[in-house]
Amino acid sequence: MKEEATPRVSGRRYLAPPAPPIRPIMAPLPRAALLLILALLAVGVLAPAAGARDLANPLLLLTPPAPGASALSGAHFFVDQEYGLAARQVRYWRRHGRRQSAQVLEKIAREPETKRFGPWTPGIHAAVRRLLIREDRQAPGTVPLLAVYRLRHERCGGYDAGGSRDAAQYKRWIEGFASGLGSHRAVIFLEQDAIITSGCLSGRALHARMTLLRYAIRRLARLPRAAVYLDAGAADALSVGRTVHLLKLAGVGGAQGFFLNSTHFDWTAREVGYGQAISARLGGQHFIVSTAANGRGPLVPHSRVRYGNEILCNPPGRALGPRPTTYTGVAQIDGFFWIGNAGRSGGACRPGAPPTGAWWPEYALGLALRAAY
Repeated sequence: MKEEATPRVSGRRYLAPPAPPIRPIMAPLPRAALLLILALLAVGVLAPAAGARDLANPLLLLTPPAPGASALSGAHFFVDQEYGLAARQVRYWRRHGRRQSAQVLEKIAREPETKRFGPWTPGIHAAVRRLLIREDRQAPGTVPLLAVYRLRHERCGGYDAGGSRDAAQYKRWIEGFASGLGSHRAVIFLEQDAIITSGCLSGRALHARMTLLRYAIRRLARLPRAAVYLDAGAADALSVGRTVHLLKLAGVGGAQGFFLNSTHFDWTAREVGYGQAISARLGGQHFIVSTAANGRGPLVPHSRVRYGNEILCNPPGRALGPRPTTYTGVAQIDGFFWIGNAGRSGGACRPGAPPTGAWWPEYALGLALRAAY
């Protein structure tokens, strides 16, 4: 869809007889009019011309980030006090006498939660609009963190099942998400696990996945005030070279950047080094590190051959990592965020654990209790 170009103000045409007509000139723009245009751009009434995205200020903040700062610095992120997972749990525990637990869980409830959208989301356009209405009612002007988790990962080698029909459904879903968001500011984390699970795909299935990722990046990057980051896995999953190769296949150059550690518990410092190595091979592209539950690093199994480099399904003894911030001290890093929601279950892999993605309040409480703050 072609972006609407910013209207231009034309000057009058003057004639100076007997000389030929003078070419049109641009009348000086009054300061008030200039400020109005900037304000309209900021609230999304006017959209920048296609291809004019400002990578240093993708959210079109009225006060642009300082040179060398995070491209998201200056933004305030939405904390959902009505429907946030931890916020609702805090209220419930207070009503039922668990005031000390509620106080500890406030460590999670007061931070911005990443809202996930996927195949389980009925009516994606309306669902996104409802979130934006809630944000505008609770904290107007804040920026929501959104995760698109629409690709299917049920079985290795079988993603291309359904062929063109499945691809068409994915594109319709992405279009519904994009149209629901419109000109609203947002940070979008695109397709957790899409890169990290690609190793078991057939050649045909890998091509199908990369084609859809390129489509999603192109469509979402056209949103005038959205910063799109593509998942790039984690340092203990793929080599730098393999990750760079897959990111290029997926068209990451059309996004704001990439993100790391969203489904892992790896140390922040290690992910920073990994991200910098990837960034260097992508022309300095920026990235984000998820720090939701890596305060004690990964739980390394006794047999890496059998269980992998770390336990990923509800590892015991973990803790909240660094709080969400855009002030990271590293030029290429746009922020530390809690992309994988602290307290969501990784699956029914332990006694008492709920299914994948379900809220597990006792696990969340443990993360908060063991946090270093």
